[in-house]
Amino acid sequence: MTKNKELLNIYQKSEKSDVKVCRALDEMFEESTNRGIQLGIKQGIELNRLEVYQTMLDKGFSVKAIASIFSVSEELIEKLLVKDKQ
Repeated sequence: MTKNKELLNIYQKSEKSDVKVCRALDEMFEESTNRGIQLGIKQGIELNRLEVYQTMLDKGFSVKAIASIFSVSEELIEKLLVKDKQ
């Protein structure tokens, strides 16, 4: 349990009039954590997609072929590959 969670639990037990505030803070903390996890998953998927495109390009696939296989635009693949090299 993180320190913030521990503090919230202590507040919830000791300060009955502040329970609603603590619950709100607890929910905000959980929501923030969930958003962070979702963002991390999304970034991981994007990184994997980029690695697949780059590997296929390195193996001799054309940008046109990669775009056709993954049903994306050639421009998107080129944009991602150029962005990664910067």
